[in-house]
Amino acid sequence: MFGFTLIEMVIVVAIVALLAGILVPVAFNQVDDAEKARAMADVRQISSALLLFRQDTGIWPTRSRLLYSDGNKARQETQFESSGLQHMRNALRENTPATNGWKGPYMTSFPPDPWGNRYVIEARGFVDGADPLAWVISAGPDGTFQTGCNDKSLQGDDIGIVMSN
Repeated sequence: MFGFTLIEMVIVVAIVALLAGILVPVAFNQVDDAEKARAMADVRQISSALLLFRQDTGIWPTRSRLLYSDGNKARQETQFESSGLQHMRNALRENTPATNGWKGPYMTSFPPDPWGNRYVIEARGFVDGADPLAWVISAGPDGTFQTGCNDKSLQGDDIGIVMSN
């Protein structure tokens, strides 16, 4: 009464497979776009916390050249490292070392980027003043920094903001 032939079943399966082949890539693109948007929102939040810290204390929140969040070390991150590393929580949540005028905490958590790597504040411009630029940056979806510490614009798929001193 309601029997289906083998041809009818093959046609139905082919249609379902075709629809899946169209919809799955679209769904994955939406996920990729959402991850990139979250990373950009995180970068903006970190830079806002830095600006609030500076407004309250009159100085930038680091005496080292690199501040970082929780997460894994991204590939090519070592290009940013020099004389000092400091976790963001020291300055933005715990006031370590103590800074006059500190009214924080400026951030309560320091999560990794959507791909599990840490956000980096390359603070050369804050510390030595030779170049008034500093990066708040994520290595992006591929987990490798293409933007160098001397670059004035983002490279590759890195996500970030350049701040001026």
